[in-house]
Amino acid sequence: MNLFVSSPRKSALVSAALLIAGLLAAVGLAWALFYRPELADQLVALSGILFTITLILYDPLTAFLVWMFLIPFAPFLHLDLRMPAGIPDLSYSRVVGSFFALYIFAQIARGQRKFLTLTLFDLSLPFFVIPLLASALRGYYGWLWGLQSIFDSFLIALLVYFIARQLIRTPDDFRALAKTLISITVIIAIAAIVEQTTGFAPFRATSTGAIYSGDLRKVGSFLGNPAYVALALAVVIPMAMMLSIEKPRFRERVGYILALFLLEGGIIATFNRSGIFGGVIGPLAFSFLNRRLLKIVLPALLIIGLLLGLGWGLIEDTSVAGRLSSESPIDYRLKALEIGLDIHKTAPFFGVGWGWFGRMAANRGFRDNGVNVLPSTHNSYLNFLVSGGYALLGGYLLAAGGLLLTLVLVGWPRRKQRRFFPLFIQAAIASYFAYFIPIAAFDNTFSGYANILLLAIVGGAISATLGDGSSTDLARPPSSYS
Repeated sequence: MNLFVSSPRKSALVSAALLIAGLLAAVGLAWALFYRPELADQLVALSGILFTITLILYDPLTAFLVWMFLIPFAPFLHLDLRMPAGIPDLSYSRVVGSFFALYIFAQIARGQRKFLTLTLFDLSLPFFVIPLLASALRGYYGWLWGLQSIFDSFLIALLVYFIARQLIRTPDDFRALAKTLISITVIIAIAAIVEQTTGFAPFRATSTGAIYSGDLRKVGSFLGNPAYVALALAVVIPMAMMLSIEKPRFRERVGYILALFLLEGGIIATFNRSGIFGGVIGPLAFSFLNRRLLKIVLPALLIIGLLLGLGWGLIEDTSVAGRLSSESPIDYRLKALEIGLDIHKTAPFFGVGWGWFGRMAANRGFRDNGVNVLPSTHNSYLNFLVSGGYALLGGYLLAAGGLLLTLVLVGWPRRKQRRFFPLFIQAAIASYFAYFIPIAAFDNTFSGYANILLLAIVGGAISATLGDGSSTDLARPPSSYS
């Protein structure tokens, strides 16, 4: 809703001004591409950020969906503003997320939006955020690096939750969010499949090696690591299931069923076992919450397991079998757990500080499979324990429990016969388990986009189910959708 343009004449003037500004920007960009290529990157980033901010002022929900869609593309489309040494980069996600939050808070202060009723999850967040900030201020590379790290990894995701709670006002809004998330993750899944099968990866982040072993590639399209790719896809799979369930006719479900297969195929293409488990646990949790799915999902899983068992002999000597049956990643995690608990003893209550595990573990003779890099915990919960002690891990577990309990409390009064919860809450709970179980096998510090996806889903599902959107000038009946 346009909150600033109150007449057709003003609207026409603003549109004309934007058109002229766009033409001037295009001319300036064309000049920079030929004469100042490094300046062209900055102009592209500035244009993308300003476009999204302008869209926020005119249509916040559309801007939110555009922002969610573009975040994985930002590094490759040069939407991040690079700053001089010593100054934090103004990334697309940081700038737009911060402006979005300030804009909504300003609307609340002006009475254009209402501050929504606090949930148990909302009330639990200070117990996580305060120890997280305290740990970041003692970061391995300094307090500024620590704050940047936790902002990108967790605080942006919490802003997304807050924004989703404010903007997702109806079931149709939540469906629009689900379609947007499915669209971008299907693109990521296709990129992962293409990268694994052909090696072609135009959107590959270079933070990891290219090969597991033999001819098995270590997929890194968009998100930089197989685990982070797989987790993002696993979190969104329940959204595809939800939209397919809603459609009464098979022909209307085909697109979402195809998206579901692509997402699962993208997870398999990563050959990341924790991610594959997330791709199974999400549909399985959804099935227990929606009994109609049990007769489809359980037989499908049994058939896949049977085929894998019968066909194991055919792939036993391949790189695929070697990767899926490898014990070295398990041995590494067990050793990391041992070292982590030993480090934890040195500062049990408030931890050693953000990012210190690698150096302190290396000082104890522990390396990441012999590679000349500092090791990581490969366990999100262990990372919180080492970095912030009982205070941070306890706060995170409290927030995670508060989130699940919030979903249960929102869904339970609205359940219908033979269903535990409304459909949106079923899907959100499935996404919850698809996220919180796999992160025990890697650090969610680096899976920033998956963190964003989860909190967008749960925030949107809560508001769409409650029917408590935030615009004071918009009357909405209570939601009875299931």
